Amino acid sequence: MANSVAIVTDTTACIPAELVRKYQIEVIPIQIVIGGKAYPDAELDLSQFYRILKESPLTLKTVGSLPGPYIEAFTRLAAKTDQILCITEPVRFSGMFNAAQLAAMQVLEQYSNLRIKVIPCETAAAGLGLVVLEAARQAEAGKSLDNLVGIVSTLMQRVYLYAALDTFDYLIRGGRIPKIAALADAVLQIKPVFTLRNGDAQTVALPRTAEKALQNMLDLMMGHVKGKGKLKVAVMHADALEWAHRLEQNIKEKFPEAEILIMEFTPVMGVHTGPGVVGVAFYET
Repeated sequence: MANSVAIVTDTTACIPAELVRKYQIEVIPIQIVIGGKAYPDAELDLSQFYRILKESPLTLKTVGSLPGPYIEAFTRLAAKTDQILCITEPVRFSGMFNAAQLAAMQVLEQYSNLRIKVIPCETAAAGLGLVVLEAARQAEAGKSLDNLVGIVSTLMQRVYLYAALDTFDYLIRGGRIPKIAALADAVLQIKPVFTLRNGDAQTVALPRTAEKALQNMLDLMMGHVKGKGKLKVAVMHADALEWAHRLEQNIKEKFPEAEILIMEFTPVMGVHTGPGVVGVAFYET
């Protein structure tokens, strides 16, 4: 049976396909430009994509955020429900929120009984995925749109995210950090650990090895977990499954009762961060 509230997000949320199907989440694909041709990132084979990303001298790009895919999704869902909740990346990271808002305004002109709420999440990647999954679970349980808005607004403040980059190279290629950082990357060989809170990214540690980066993230995680509720965790990675499993095992040793998902970076995320990223998002219920 369809949920009374339809949940919409995009591929930056990195939600595993089986959970997308289970909770009937509408996931908007983002176009990746490879060799001058655009492909919906949801249709790309991940192993092939990361091979191209590593071997190609060209800079792969994403197509700008457009309302069209949201208009199509909202219109399709309007035939099944009169309540839609769309959760996007933080406004600072992309134009997905603005695109979804424009789409909602257009679709609402055609459906007088439809309600659409678009919320920019304050975390991203696996953090966004955790928020969307909880919204989908609550929608399945019968919560109303207004209830879900309150749940999501509260939850996003409680989700912590830490991740380690393998290299600055892909952020530099995409113009997201100054080229001067390439020198630091080459000379120091650091694996920067960053956090994402309130829609903003900040570096929190500069370890020189992947092992130390994993330990940094685990230590940071332990500083937040109070042990008063159930711990929900998403270990994320970009073509770095072995490191993701190591982090997962480390978390299990410290928090045996934690519910842990593995989330692989979708192409739209991999384009910007490059392969080798490992991280964790989590919250306590």
